[in-house]
Amino acid sequence: MLGSVEQMASVKKRFRASTDAELAVASARGRAEMLRDGARAVKYYPRVDELEIILNTGVVVRIPRGIIPGLESASPKDLKHVSLSPMTTSLRFEALDADYAVQGLLRKVMGLNEQQRAAGAATSEAKRAAAVANGKRGGRRKAVNV
Repeated sequence: MLGSVEQMASVKKRFRASTDAELAVASARGRAEMLRDGARAVKYYPRVDELEIILNTGVVVRIPRGIIPGLESASPKDLKHVSLSPMTTSLRFEALDADYAVQGLLRKVMGLNEQQRAAGAATSEAKRAAAVANGKRGGRRKAVNV
């Protein structure tokens, strides 16, 4: 906790209010993200034990509950009350106090995170040669704190 007036004044100097233009840009970015990454609807079907997500793109995805991390042991009653966040980019399970980003959930269940990691870990002669050449120039630049 800030103790003195001088400390509070120094904090106020470091922060500034956002301008109307900055807020407009952030709002537009949020709307674009919502359209790109959001969902129109979500529903849990206990009879088939699947979660259905209808994306804003019109794509319908049905995911077996058992492959969603953290929901393996959840009861159908808890899953029944799934809802979308206000921005529609995440799923909310109120009874479980759990939230899942729509795009992150899709990447996880489709295995895309592992594929991307494997692709980045791949080595080749060209990659090795580039690393050697970069090393001769001094390697990566040091981070500069501003």
